[in-house]
Amino acid sequence: MRLRVLLVACVALATAATACGSSSSDENPAPSGGSSPVAAGGEVERANAFIKPYLTPPTKISITAPLNSTPEPGKTLVYLQCEQPQCQVVGTGVQAAAEAAGWQFRSIPFQSTNPSTLTAGLTQALRYNPVAVSIVAAPYALWSGSVPQYQQAGVPIIPVFVGPAEISSTVIANVANSDYAALQGQLLSAWLIADSGAKGKVLSVSIPDYPYLGAVSTGFEAAIAKDCPGCEVTKIKVGIPDVGNGAINSTIVSALRKDPAIKYVVVSNSAFVQPLPAALSAAGLSGKVKIAGCCGSRAQEEGLKTGQFAAVTGTGGRYAGWLVVDAAIRHAQGLSIPENEGLSSVGLLTKDSLVEPSDSYDQPTDYADQFKALWKLR
Repeated sequence: MRLRVLLVACVALATAATACGSSSSDENPAPSGGSSPVAAGGEVERANAFIKPYLTPPTKISITAPLNSTPEPGKTLVYLQCEQPQCQVVGTGVQAAAEAAGWQFRSIPFQSTNPSTLTAGLTQALRYNPVAVSIVAAPYALWSGSVPQYQQAGVPIIPVFVGPAEISSTVIANVANSDYAALQGQLLSAWLIADSGAKGKVLSVSIPDYPYLGAVSTGFEAAIAKDCPGCEVTKIKVGIPDVGNGAINSTIVSALRKDPAIKYVVVSNSAFVQPLPAALSAAGLSGKVKIAGCCGSRAQEEGLKTGQFAAVTGTGGRYAGWLVVDAAIRHAQGLSIPENEGLSSVGLLTKDSLVEPSDSYDQPTDYADQFKALWKLR
């Protein structure tokens, strides 16, 4: 499975879908902080040049500074985990990294549609006297009220995939941040420009209840507006309830029926629309629309081979978990947090991808060993 761009959006219990149209090396380079490098003129060539480094997995992790000493064992790290499968994937990375450091891992579940469960989980986490607490996916606005409590307790918070979050002496890092989200949107923009010959008509599907995903769509739409004057974008927003009950797919189909000229669908989280190819087929739209999106899981990546999906970004979920623990260790040792601690691994995957389908784009493949070497465990 860093970035971003966004607008703090509180998790809504119900969000109505609305639509409006608008015109609009081995190592991956660092993201541009929301400004797409694809310049006007020669759009396709420049788009392909931007994409190229992300088609090949990197060979080195982004963090390079070693620790002063091995992590002190016996500490406890707590992870606040949402109900989505992708939150569980990140959790497996946090757990593996914590155990590699000789720490105990605890996971506390919360429900995205019930913010009180997050507040209760944050209070519960402090009872374990943790070295750090990590929160996944939940908007900063929902847990910022707990920051003073954590500051008083001297316990750092390390959010991951939450979108924008204010860094402080307590919120010590923002892993998979808004810049990382915007980069994934820019990759999808460049892919669309290249694939459509800079003339694509696309339906952009945003899920801003998750600010990280909102940042992906914002990055995508901003890059299209800037870099593809011949493209057209129709925008719709869906909420967490629409994801949970599957209405996101019927909403997309309705938008495509309304405008049959749309030939592309770009979703801020492709894992949320796994049933969409079947829904398109049932609607008589099979083969008429290409589906792309952020944050591909194994199912969508397998769908690249069959043509159900055209392109997805690979997101370093488990890798991000190791970044969480890396930040916690450095803070415990009084070390500074690297600027690129917020950036997980990322790739652009198509039917010609060089990696096996997976629920997490954890590249390079020996990333765990490379982290352990920095932690003086090897």
